[in-house]
Amino acid sequence: MVKEGKVLFPYIKALVAAENNTQPLQAAHFGTVQNPINMMEMEHELVGKNLEEIRELSKNYLLPEDACASYSLLYRMLDEFEEDLHLHIHLENNILFPKALEIEKQLKP
Repeated sequence: MVKEGKVLFPYIKALVAAENNTQPLQAAHFGTVQNPINMMEMEHELVGKNLEEIRELSKNYLLPEDACASYSLLYRMLDEFEEDLHLHIHLENNILFPKALEIEKQLKP
């Protein structure tokens, strides 16, 4: 997330500003926006696999019969986190990243 906040998102904001003619597009040190997008997509894949393993180890967040309230809260929060993460990944991979690539392609000769 640090890379997204310090590298990718500021560049995407710059792309949008350039598209709207409010500022010129500065050359990126990483070449094309595809490079940080590739990194983010690999990280998304890794995080997805990690959460899949947590879900598997927890038997789909199935509480043991003797689970206390804290245990129940933990599993509920893990499930909510996983749902939020899937939405986050979907929005980036399927909406934000393709749009950024499209804008960059239009701006660069």
